[in-house]
Amino acid sequence: MKAARFHEHGSADVIRVEDVPDPVAGPGQVVVRVRAAALNHLDVDIRDGISRFPITLPYIMGIEFAGEVESVGDGVAGWQPGDRVAPYIMDTCGQCRYCKTGRESLCLQPGFVSFSTGGAFAEKVAVSAKTLVRVPESVSWEAAAALQVAFGTSWHMLFTRAKLKAGETVMVNAVGSGIGSAAVQLAHIAGAFVIGNASSQEKLDRAKQFGLDVGINRLTEDIAARVMEITDGVGVDVVYEHVGGEMFQASLDSLTKDGRLVTCGGHAGEVVPFDIIPFFRTQKQVIGSFVYHQDEVQKCFDLAGRGLIEPLVHSTFPLAEIADAMRLMEAREQFGKIVVVP
Repeated sequence: MKAARFHEHGSADVIRVEDVPDPVAGPGQVVVRVRAAALNHLDVDIRDGISRFPITLPYIMGIEFAGEVESVGDGVAGWQPGDRVAPYIMDTCGQCRYCKTGRESLCLQPGFVSFSTGGAFAEKVAVSAKTLVRVPESVSWEAAAALQVAFGTSWHMLFTRAKLKAGETVMVNAVGSGIGSAAVQLAHIAGAFVIGNASSQEKLDRAKQFGLDVGINRLTEDIAARVMEITDGVGVDVVYEHVGGEMFQASLDSLTKDGRLVTCGGHAGEVVPFDIIPFFRTQKQVIGSFVYHQDEVQKCFDLAGRGLIEPLVHSTFPLAEIADAMRLMEAREQFGKIVVVP
């Protein structure tokens, strides 16, 4: 089969689409024929060698995909060839203290797609059958590939970690990103008032089509000052933060008293200054969020199947052009997800 991999770290130029052996389903596994796979910024970090995850070269990239079960291994029940699936990106142990208490994203011995299996930028992948999430017939392959990380992350951040409630006000940073656009949709259907920011008016206008109430252009407006203007000096109850750098402090300054900032990343700056005094005097919270749970992904697929949310696909590329797809992601000009179709 064909697969996209690299033999050394570097720019998109190091990626090679090569012939590799077909995977075989072992006990408890299935082989999934990949119909579509989505790019995530983690793929770029891994390729660049800055992800802080250990890998073995040559490495097949891609953590998020959807496809059809092609074959099943011994001991697999409930799944058969032809089933439409999107494997959960983690293969959790099910036995540690976190798995047993409903916190599987913190599993002490997790496997991840591409780290412990073949990567998704290939024609086929062998995964554990217990990771499979069912994809509704009404959801296209491209949409299915683009859903899991964006909506699973957003569900976990907004509802599981930040406890967002109907009637609250939330600010979503970078609404043009995959997870940002998903967060706008989920917060909207949950009954929150949604403020969002982006680097262009075009992205803000697009976000208003699926639930953004008020947009802030972060290049031309002071985010915290504008938030206070919009909220009559109160601030927002929740900030959905995944940017880092200067945006982190702007987000803290946008919170109301007793407000919650939930964060899952910081590509614009992972180490930031932190002013402790106003933080504790206004009783604010900073909440970390890592990945999401398998049942949260299934809930999001159910919503997509009912037409209540829409995974946004900016563009698709054939596997042979994956380097161009990565260059587009690094330019940060897309709105929604970039999808590779083997």
